[in-house]
Amino acid sequence: MHSRDRLTVLLLASAGSVHTARWAAELGAAGHDVVVASWRPGPQLPGADLRVAPAVSARPLWRLPLAAMWLRRLVRAVQPDVVHVHSLGTYALLSLALPRNPARVLSPYGSELRSARRSAIRATVIRLALRRADVVLPCSAEVAAEVTGRYAVPAERAPILSWGVSADLIAARPSISARAVRSEFGIPADATVVLSIRSTAATYRVLQVVEAFAQAAADQPGLFLVLLGGARPERESGRRSQQAYLDGARAATRHIRDRVMILGPALSRERTFELMCASDAAVSIPAADHHSYSVLEAALAGCRLLLADIAPYREMTGDGMVAELLPEPIVSELARRLRLAATEPRDRDVNQGFILTREHGAGKLAEHVQIYRRLTAARTAR
Repeated sequence: MHSRDRLTVLLLASAGSVHTARWAAELGAAGHDVVVASWRPGPQLPGADLRVAPAVSARPLWRLPLAAMWLRRLVRAVQPDVVHVHSLGTYALLSLALPRNPARVLSPYGSELRSARRSAIRATVIRLALRRADVVLPCSAEVAAEVTGRYAVPAERAPILSWGVSADLIAARPSISARAVRSEFGIPADATVVLSIRSTAATYRVLQVVEAFAQAAADQPGLFLVLLGGARPERESGRRSQQAYLDGARAATRHIRDRVMILGPALSRERTFELMCASDAAVSIPAADHHSYSVLEAALAGCRLLLADIAPYREMTGDGMVAELLPEPIVSELARRLRLAATEPRDRDVNQGFILTREHGAGKLAEHVQIYRRLTAARTAR
């Protein structure tokens, strides 16, 4: 039996995800025992005990039964108070192997819900995983609507709960020197820096960011673009697609090579935030998204936010975040706004206040732990 104050939390989640790393670190720092059960190997996670499903090199069809048995043994050995399932892909499928106890929390990602619209098999797995969860925690109203509408999860079991911006980034912001960060990365000190805050991938329409930047840069000599390479996908096919897209971005910027920087491999969350603090404008223009933590971090950093006019971003601005929402056609509209990127960002203080009051990670963590405790107490009382 675990102590009342110290919880044991099993994160059924990818070891390579920045979200997993952050959640494991913050739960560990708060005094809880954290075990991460990952389908794929990944870096060691400070504050957590990382376990990886067996037979990594085997085909998924052969590997899944082994992973299911491994996961049940792991739960018996660890005896977690709560299992928190992060994402609805492979981890939703693995969650079906979990025993009835302990309590089960599930955090759905919007991208996986969208993929399931085109796949009856994925939708069935998601429906089963959601049905077996004690609590589902969508991070936005859009995701909540799909969970409660298409998958019929009762609204009382699906409270909207963002993860917010990590407390360590909030604490670090006042000490970050934009000039020093630019010097470290080799970014011109006097440039107007435009940062594409998402991975250089088709999902985030980064080639359109490049096209818009090239149009704006033709008559704005002070503009400088920074692209983020992003984390390597777990699947080989994903890695090939990522490399092909990166090659396309390099080819598209060949004629303005001295005004574009492509960074890779993936930067840490802390280093990415430092870049945000050293940038004038932050761009995120996917055709669809969720409650983006990269956008929230850029808001804290004080960037002018240039975002696609899509439901999750409209929701965030409706809650009080200040951003410029760009209608289609996105390339010409973004190019027009980039020509104004040197203008002092409006309402910088409003965005920082928004993060501190509505999206502070310490408060969001406390809300999650409160849910864990409520579920654990309910299980114990049975």
